[in-house]
Amino acid sequence: MELFNRNYHAPGTKPGTLISQDPTDFIIDSVVYDENQIQSSEVIDESSMTSLLSTHDCKTWLHIQGQPSDNLLKTIVDMTAMHELHAEDILNRGQRPKVETAEDQVFLILNLPLNIDQTTRIEQVCLFVTRTLLVSFCTGDFNPFNKVTERLNKGQGKLRNHELDYLMYALTDSIIDYGFPLLEVYSENIQGIEDELLNTKNEQMLTEIHKIRRELLLIRRRLWPQREVINALLRADDCQILSANTLVHLKDCYDHVIAIMELLETYHEMTSSLMELYLTSVSLKLNDVMKFLTIITTIFIPPTLLVGIYGMNFDHSVSSTNMPELTWEYGYLVILGLIVTMIAGMFIFFKRKKWL
Repeated sequence: MELFNRNYHAPGTKPGTLISQDPTDFIIDSVVYDENQIQSSEVIDESSMTSLLSTHDCKTWLHIQGQPSDNLLKTIVDMTAMHELHAEDILNRGQRPKVETAEDQVFLILNLPLNIDQTTRIEQVCLFVTRTLLVSFCTGDFNPFNKVTERLNKGQGKLRNHELDYLMYALTDSIIDYGFPLLEVYSENIQGIEDELLNTKNEQMLTEIHKIRRELLLIRRRLWPQREVINALLRADDCQILSANTLVHLKDCYDHVIAIMELLETYHEMTSSLMELYLTSVSLKLNDVMKFLTIITTIFIPPTLLVGIYGMNFDHSVSSTNMPELTWEYGYLVILGLIVTMIAGMFIFFKRKKWL
C-alpha cells in the first residue's frame, strides 16, 4: 500500500476540471427495475447509458467499474443533477470518505478494503443517488456489488420493494462489510507471527511485524472517516429521499463501522505488543549469550592466572627461590589438579547462586 495514492490536478487548476490523468478501460452495467420486473445488462455502451439516464419511469442503477473517462462524467453531469465538483472527486482517486446531501440527492465517497492474492489495497467507491437514479463508481477490476445484483435479480429481500435509498444502503453496507474478511486475514497473520515468536527467534519477524503495523495504520486512515459519513447520513435532516426504514438499516451499518474500527485499533495494539515481544526476546537472547560468555570467562580467569605465573622464565639454577616447583617430581600434576579444583569450585559456587 502506498503512503500517498491520491490523484490530483496541478495546483491552480480550475475547480471542476474533468481531465483524466490515468485513463483505463471501464465497464458500465445497468439494472432497471420496479416491484414487478427487472431488466439488467452486464455491459452497455455510452449511448445506451445516455438513454437510461433520460428514463424516469423505473428505478435505474448504473454501475461503472474501473476508471471512467472524462467524457463519460461530463455526460452524467449534463444529464443529471450531479455537480461538477462531485465528478472531479470521482475522477481523482484517493479521496477521503465523505457525504454531501441535498434535498433530492446524496453523494457518497467510500473506501473499499480488499485483500486479493495476499495483497491489500483500497479502492474508491462513489455513489450518486436521486429519487429515480443511482450511479455507482468503483475503481479497480473487482466488482464488490455482485451479491447485491444477484439479490435484485432473484427478487430476494426488500431491494425491489423499496426506493433507491435502500439500494444505496445495501451497497454501502457491502462496502463496509468487506472490512471483516480483510481483518480476518490480518488476525491470522498476527496469530501466526505470535506463535512463531514464542517458539523461535526468527530475525525476519521484525520486518513482517512492521509491515503489518504499517498497513493497519494506512487502512485505519482510509476507513476511519467512513464512521463520520454514516453518522452524517443518519443526521441528514435536509435530505428527503432517505426514508425512515433506510435510516434504521443505516444504524446497523454504523454498528459495523464501529466494530471494524475497534478491531483495527485492537490489531494495531497487538502488533505493537508483538514488536515489543520480539525486541524483548532478542534482548533476552543477547543477555543469555552475554551471561554464558561471562561465566566461561570468569571460570578460566584463575587458571589463566596460574599458568601465566608458571609460564615465566626464571632459571632455578641461578637462585633457589626462582620457581622451586619446577624441580618437583609431581609439580605438573599438582598444578593440573589445582586448575581442575578451581573450575569445579566455581561451578559449585555458580550453581548455589543459581547463575547456571
